[in-house]
Amino acid sequence: MHKQADALVSLSVAAQKTLQLDVYKRRRIEACGVLIGSIDETDNWQIEAAHPLRNPFDSPVYFEFDPEDLLHADLLYPGHVIGAYHSHPTGFARASSTDRKNMKRINVAQRIPWVWLIISGPFDRAPTLVHEEHDFLSILPVSSYIAYHHYADTGLQQIALRFDDE
Repeated sequence: MHKQADALVSLSVAAQKTLQLDVYKRRRIEACGVLIGSIDETDNWQIEAAHPLRNPFDSPVYFEFDPEDLLHADLLYPGHVIGAYHSHPTGFARASSTDRKNMKRINVAQRIPWVWLIISGPFDRAPTLVHEEHDFLSILPVSSYIAYHHYADTGLQQIALRFDDE
């Protein structure tokens, strides 16, 4: 995958809701999971859903996927796992050195074209009624989300995000 100057990640409303609720429920640790969707012919990512995965470390500064959980998600959504997400509850609003190493290993060494979504905190604002769409969508500002991909030719690049509203 070669860097497109105008590469884009589109995030569906359903994915936004799942991400926001997961990050809120696990606001004291790094929430994590996989992103479900497709990659189009121009190498843009369309994220339709998010699938939370357990963080066995329960850490506010580190996450890892349990290999069995990741395999289960891959079998549940064959060919549609297009990325990973995790939160930074401490508010660190960029990829850590560990994140960068993992992104390079997956994207370049293993040639897996995942997009990486980081959601930065702090996450101290609770929805008042979690069944109301407005409350879900007001938990986190758009600026809390950062998307990355590590390209073989240009290295780690931030990718533009579009938040679908339907």
